[in-house]
Amino acid sequence: MSFIKTSFYSGISTSVSFVLRLVTNKIMAVYLGTDGMFLMGQLRDFLKLTQVLNHGGTTNGTISFAARYRDEPDEFKKLLATGFKIHLMCALGVMIFVLVFNKALSTYLFQTTAFSSVIIALGISTVPMSLHLLLMSVINGLKRIRLYISINIIAALFSAAVLIILILKFDIKGALFSYALTQALTFIISLLLTWYYSPFDLKSFFSGFDRSYRNKLFRFSLMALAGPLCLIAATFFVRTYLESEFDRSHAGSWEGMWRISALYLLFLTTTFKFYLIPTFSQLQGPELRQEVFKVWRFIFPVVIVIAGVIYLSRDFVINTLLDKEFYLIGTLIGFHLLGDTIKINSWVLGNILIAKARTKAFIAFQLEWALAFSIFTWIFTKQFGFVGVSIAYLLAYVLHFTLMNIYFGNMLWKRRY
Repeated sequence: MSFIKTSFYSGISTSVSFVLRLVTNKIMAVYLGTDGMFLMGQLRDFLKLTQVLNHGGTTNGTISFAARYRDEPDEFKKLLATGFKIHLMCALGVMIFVLVFNKALSTYLFQTTAFSSVIIALGISTVPMSLHLLLMSVINGLKRIRLYISINIIAALFSAAVLIILILKFDIKGALFSYALTQALTFIISLLLTWYYSPFDLKSFFSGFDRSYRNKLFRFSLMALAGPLCLIAATFFVRTYLESEFDRSHAGSWEGMWRISALYLLFLTTTFKFYLIPTFSQLQGPELRQEVFKVWRFIFPVVIVIAGVIYLSRDFVINTLLDKEFYLIGTLIGFHLLGDTIKINSWVLGNILIAKARTKAFIAFQLEWALAFSIFTWIFTKQFGFVGVSIAYLLAYVLHFTLMNIYFGNMLWKRRY
């Protein structure tokens, strides 16, 4: 299936998710304010961390090998059984750790133990979320896009409904609890639809553990762990730094800018998740180069147009998507949008590293970006004030993209690759 055709189908799911995020972000902004948005950002980073650790970083490996072995029943069955046991063991380990240290985690994230019950609920929900991610990785690798989209749409609808209801009834605590509830609900939805449509035999999960596939899957673990860990470390540092350097309103406004960015990039990142890794894992040499430039030719003008429209209508966008309380975003949005145009092109190259299991290079690039963004934020906020964080974001991605092009120089820029 072509990138454009995949973009069309995934756009259906993304459109639904986009509308729902518009609604939920607006409700969070109005009812929780910048202070609540700051707390939600802290929890979001914690969730990203647990969602990576609860499967040992093997989801990209599952996608890649499911795409490679989908026509080899015996190999495919070994992959499913091994993946299931890895997900289950890792998730149980994360759950036990979170339950034991719930008060310490609450204090670290929210500066109070008042949310320890939220941490406990999230710890329990790591197991169903891990199994959901396994199901979705296999479906992704099989390129069953309609099933993938159906699960995403139904899960997004239920998750948005739960979030809205709990915010309206219980304010910030309800919003935080909603994440735990929706993680469990999402697994139930994915399990039921997978069972109904039967893209593969669920009984395969309970067959024997294969050590060779364990080793193959864990080749992807360091990459899957490095990306989110570096992102989480950088955003957590920046958010807490902005709170201490300015105040929580500034930190919450930056979180709001990050959410606006995630909203409009959702259309492309959803397609990336479904298309790039399975496709890149099957291509080599000139064919891979052609695919990269084909994707770039499609996405770059799209991002430029969307970013331009958002910038020109920035006051309307901020007031519509969030609230007037987030007016500080107006000082960030220009440089941040420019950074997004570089970021999305960098992600294309990053997916090659994942698909080809170039672990050392991938980790090095993730560390480079996280350090650059953190250091640039500290430097430029000292010089230019709050807008310095968005200047840092842009320059970090310019550096990141430049270094990746140097790394892929032979493949991308030499005709006789």
